Amino acid sequence: MISSSPLQIRANQIAFERNGIPILHHLSLDIHAGDYLTVLGLNGSGKSTLLKLLLGLLTVNRGELWRDQQLRIGYVPQRWHPDPALPIHAQHFLSMSLGAQQSANAKSAKTLVMTSLEEWGLLAQAYQPIHTLSGGQWQRLLMARALIRQPTLLALDEPTQGVDLHGQHQLYHRLTELNQTGMTILLISHDIAHAMSYSQRVIALSEGSICCQGSPQTLLNDPAYQHRFICAHQHLAWEDEAANA
Repeated sequence: MISSSPLQIRANQIAFERNGIPILHHLSLDIHAGDYLTVLGLNGSGKSTLLKLLLGLLTVNRGELWRDQQLRIGYVPQRWHPDPALPIHAQHFLSMSLGAQQSANAKSAKTLVMTSLEEWGLLAQAYQPIHTLSGGQWQRLLMARALIRQPTLLALDEPTQGVDLHGQHQLYHRLTELNQTGMTILLISHDIAHAMSYSQRVIALSEGSICCQGSPQTLLNDPAYQHRFICAHQHLAWEDEAANA
């Protein structure tokens, strides 16, 4: 189905290799304004690499990659932990993300930061060193950081790692709300249940290639998806049960 919404990112036959080892092979995809797109894949399938290429954090080796010059991107990275040697608190951490906007109007910027902290339930931690935050608090601070400059596209790489079940449901609910305002959501995940419950479109990666894509219902009925993901997850679950027996 062709979207009538403005195109924000187009990848045409992109490929990427690291130290001569192919990571991604001839991938093509479009991302339109207002999409809620989840990229699924087992560990090592190339999900995080694909996201970094789409955002311009890595450069493709082959193919063409286009991004709307007006696109404003908010990014929540994977496995980013604060350095205990960096003595900054949550309010300062958010303030730094505003850059030149902060120096132009310090009072307005501080109000924006405190409002963002309150919105994410972090007002009590405003002056707490960031390395002392819990996993859930740190993840919410990263979300606040990604959103404080009002992006048109929010990209998240495995955002629920280290977050309890209640925190995961809160995050998914918030992502749905943001998408309903028109914000594009681009999510990297191995969480099949989330992808099938919340996403408008799912891309399934396997060994660096797109094996199948479409709406959640389309994928659930796709033999390639069933074989590569449902059967694979069942096999991993059986291995875990055997190991713990």
